[in-house]
Amino acid sequence: MAKSIALTLGAEASSFSFVRLDRDKLYGRKERQIVDQDGRRCASAYLSSDGAALVPSGGLALLYVDEGFATIERSTLRAVDDQGADVPLVPSTLGIEQELEGPIAPQRLLDHAIHTVYQLQSETLGAQLAEALGSGNIFCAPFNFRDDYQRQMLFLLRNDTGTFALIGSPRGFAYVSREVAPDAAADEADDLADDLDFTML
Repeated sequence: MAKSIALTLGAEASSFSFVRLDRDKLYGRKERQIVDQDGRRCASAYLSSDGAALVPSGGLALLYVDEGFATIERSTLRAVDDQGADVPLVPSTLGIEQELEGPIAPQRLLDHAIHTVYQLQSETLGAQLAEALGSGNIFCAPFNFRDDYQRQMLFLLRNDTGTFALIGSPRGFAYVSREVAPDAAADEADDLADDLDFTML
């Protein structure tokens, strides 16, 4: 049985089953199929540079090739930091209660790049959380679908369609607006550009 997203708000515990949303589920999809002269579907493959090997689709994902053209299996790869020390895996949060933070400002959500959206179905829902989500509040909590080297963030919200979990990572840059004063160095460069006489070229 699949594990649930388990969350707590104060002393109340809530859990949700979830299904991933993608463009195919929202809008449907079309696929162009290539067939041979007998109507059988063709599959893509990779031909090695020497023409000696034909690698089926997905076969290249199992190995890496180093600068000396030696093959390295994915299972032998490990993550290290700047000093060469192993980076520990961050465990999955599925089935493990995570404390919700919030309500949070919408800007907190906008400061993250959202790469996965889950539609949630409540298995158990605390009264306090249900009321807060119904009022349009947003909450967040740490999240990892599987063991990984970095922790992601889950944003919990509800609208007229249902309850959703938006999974993302910090963008790492700040937004600018038209009201921000231009850089002095840029102004100086623009002044010099105005002095150019293109008739001399």
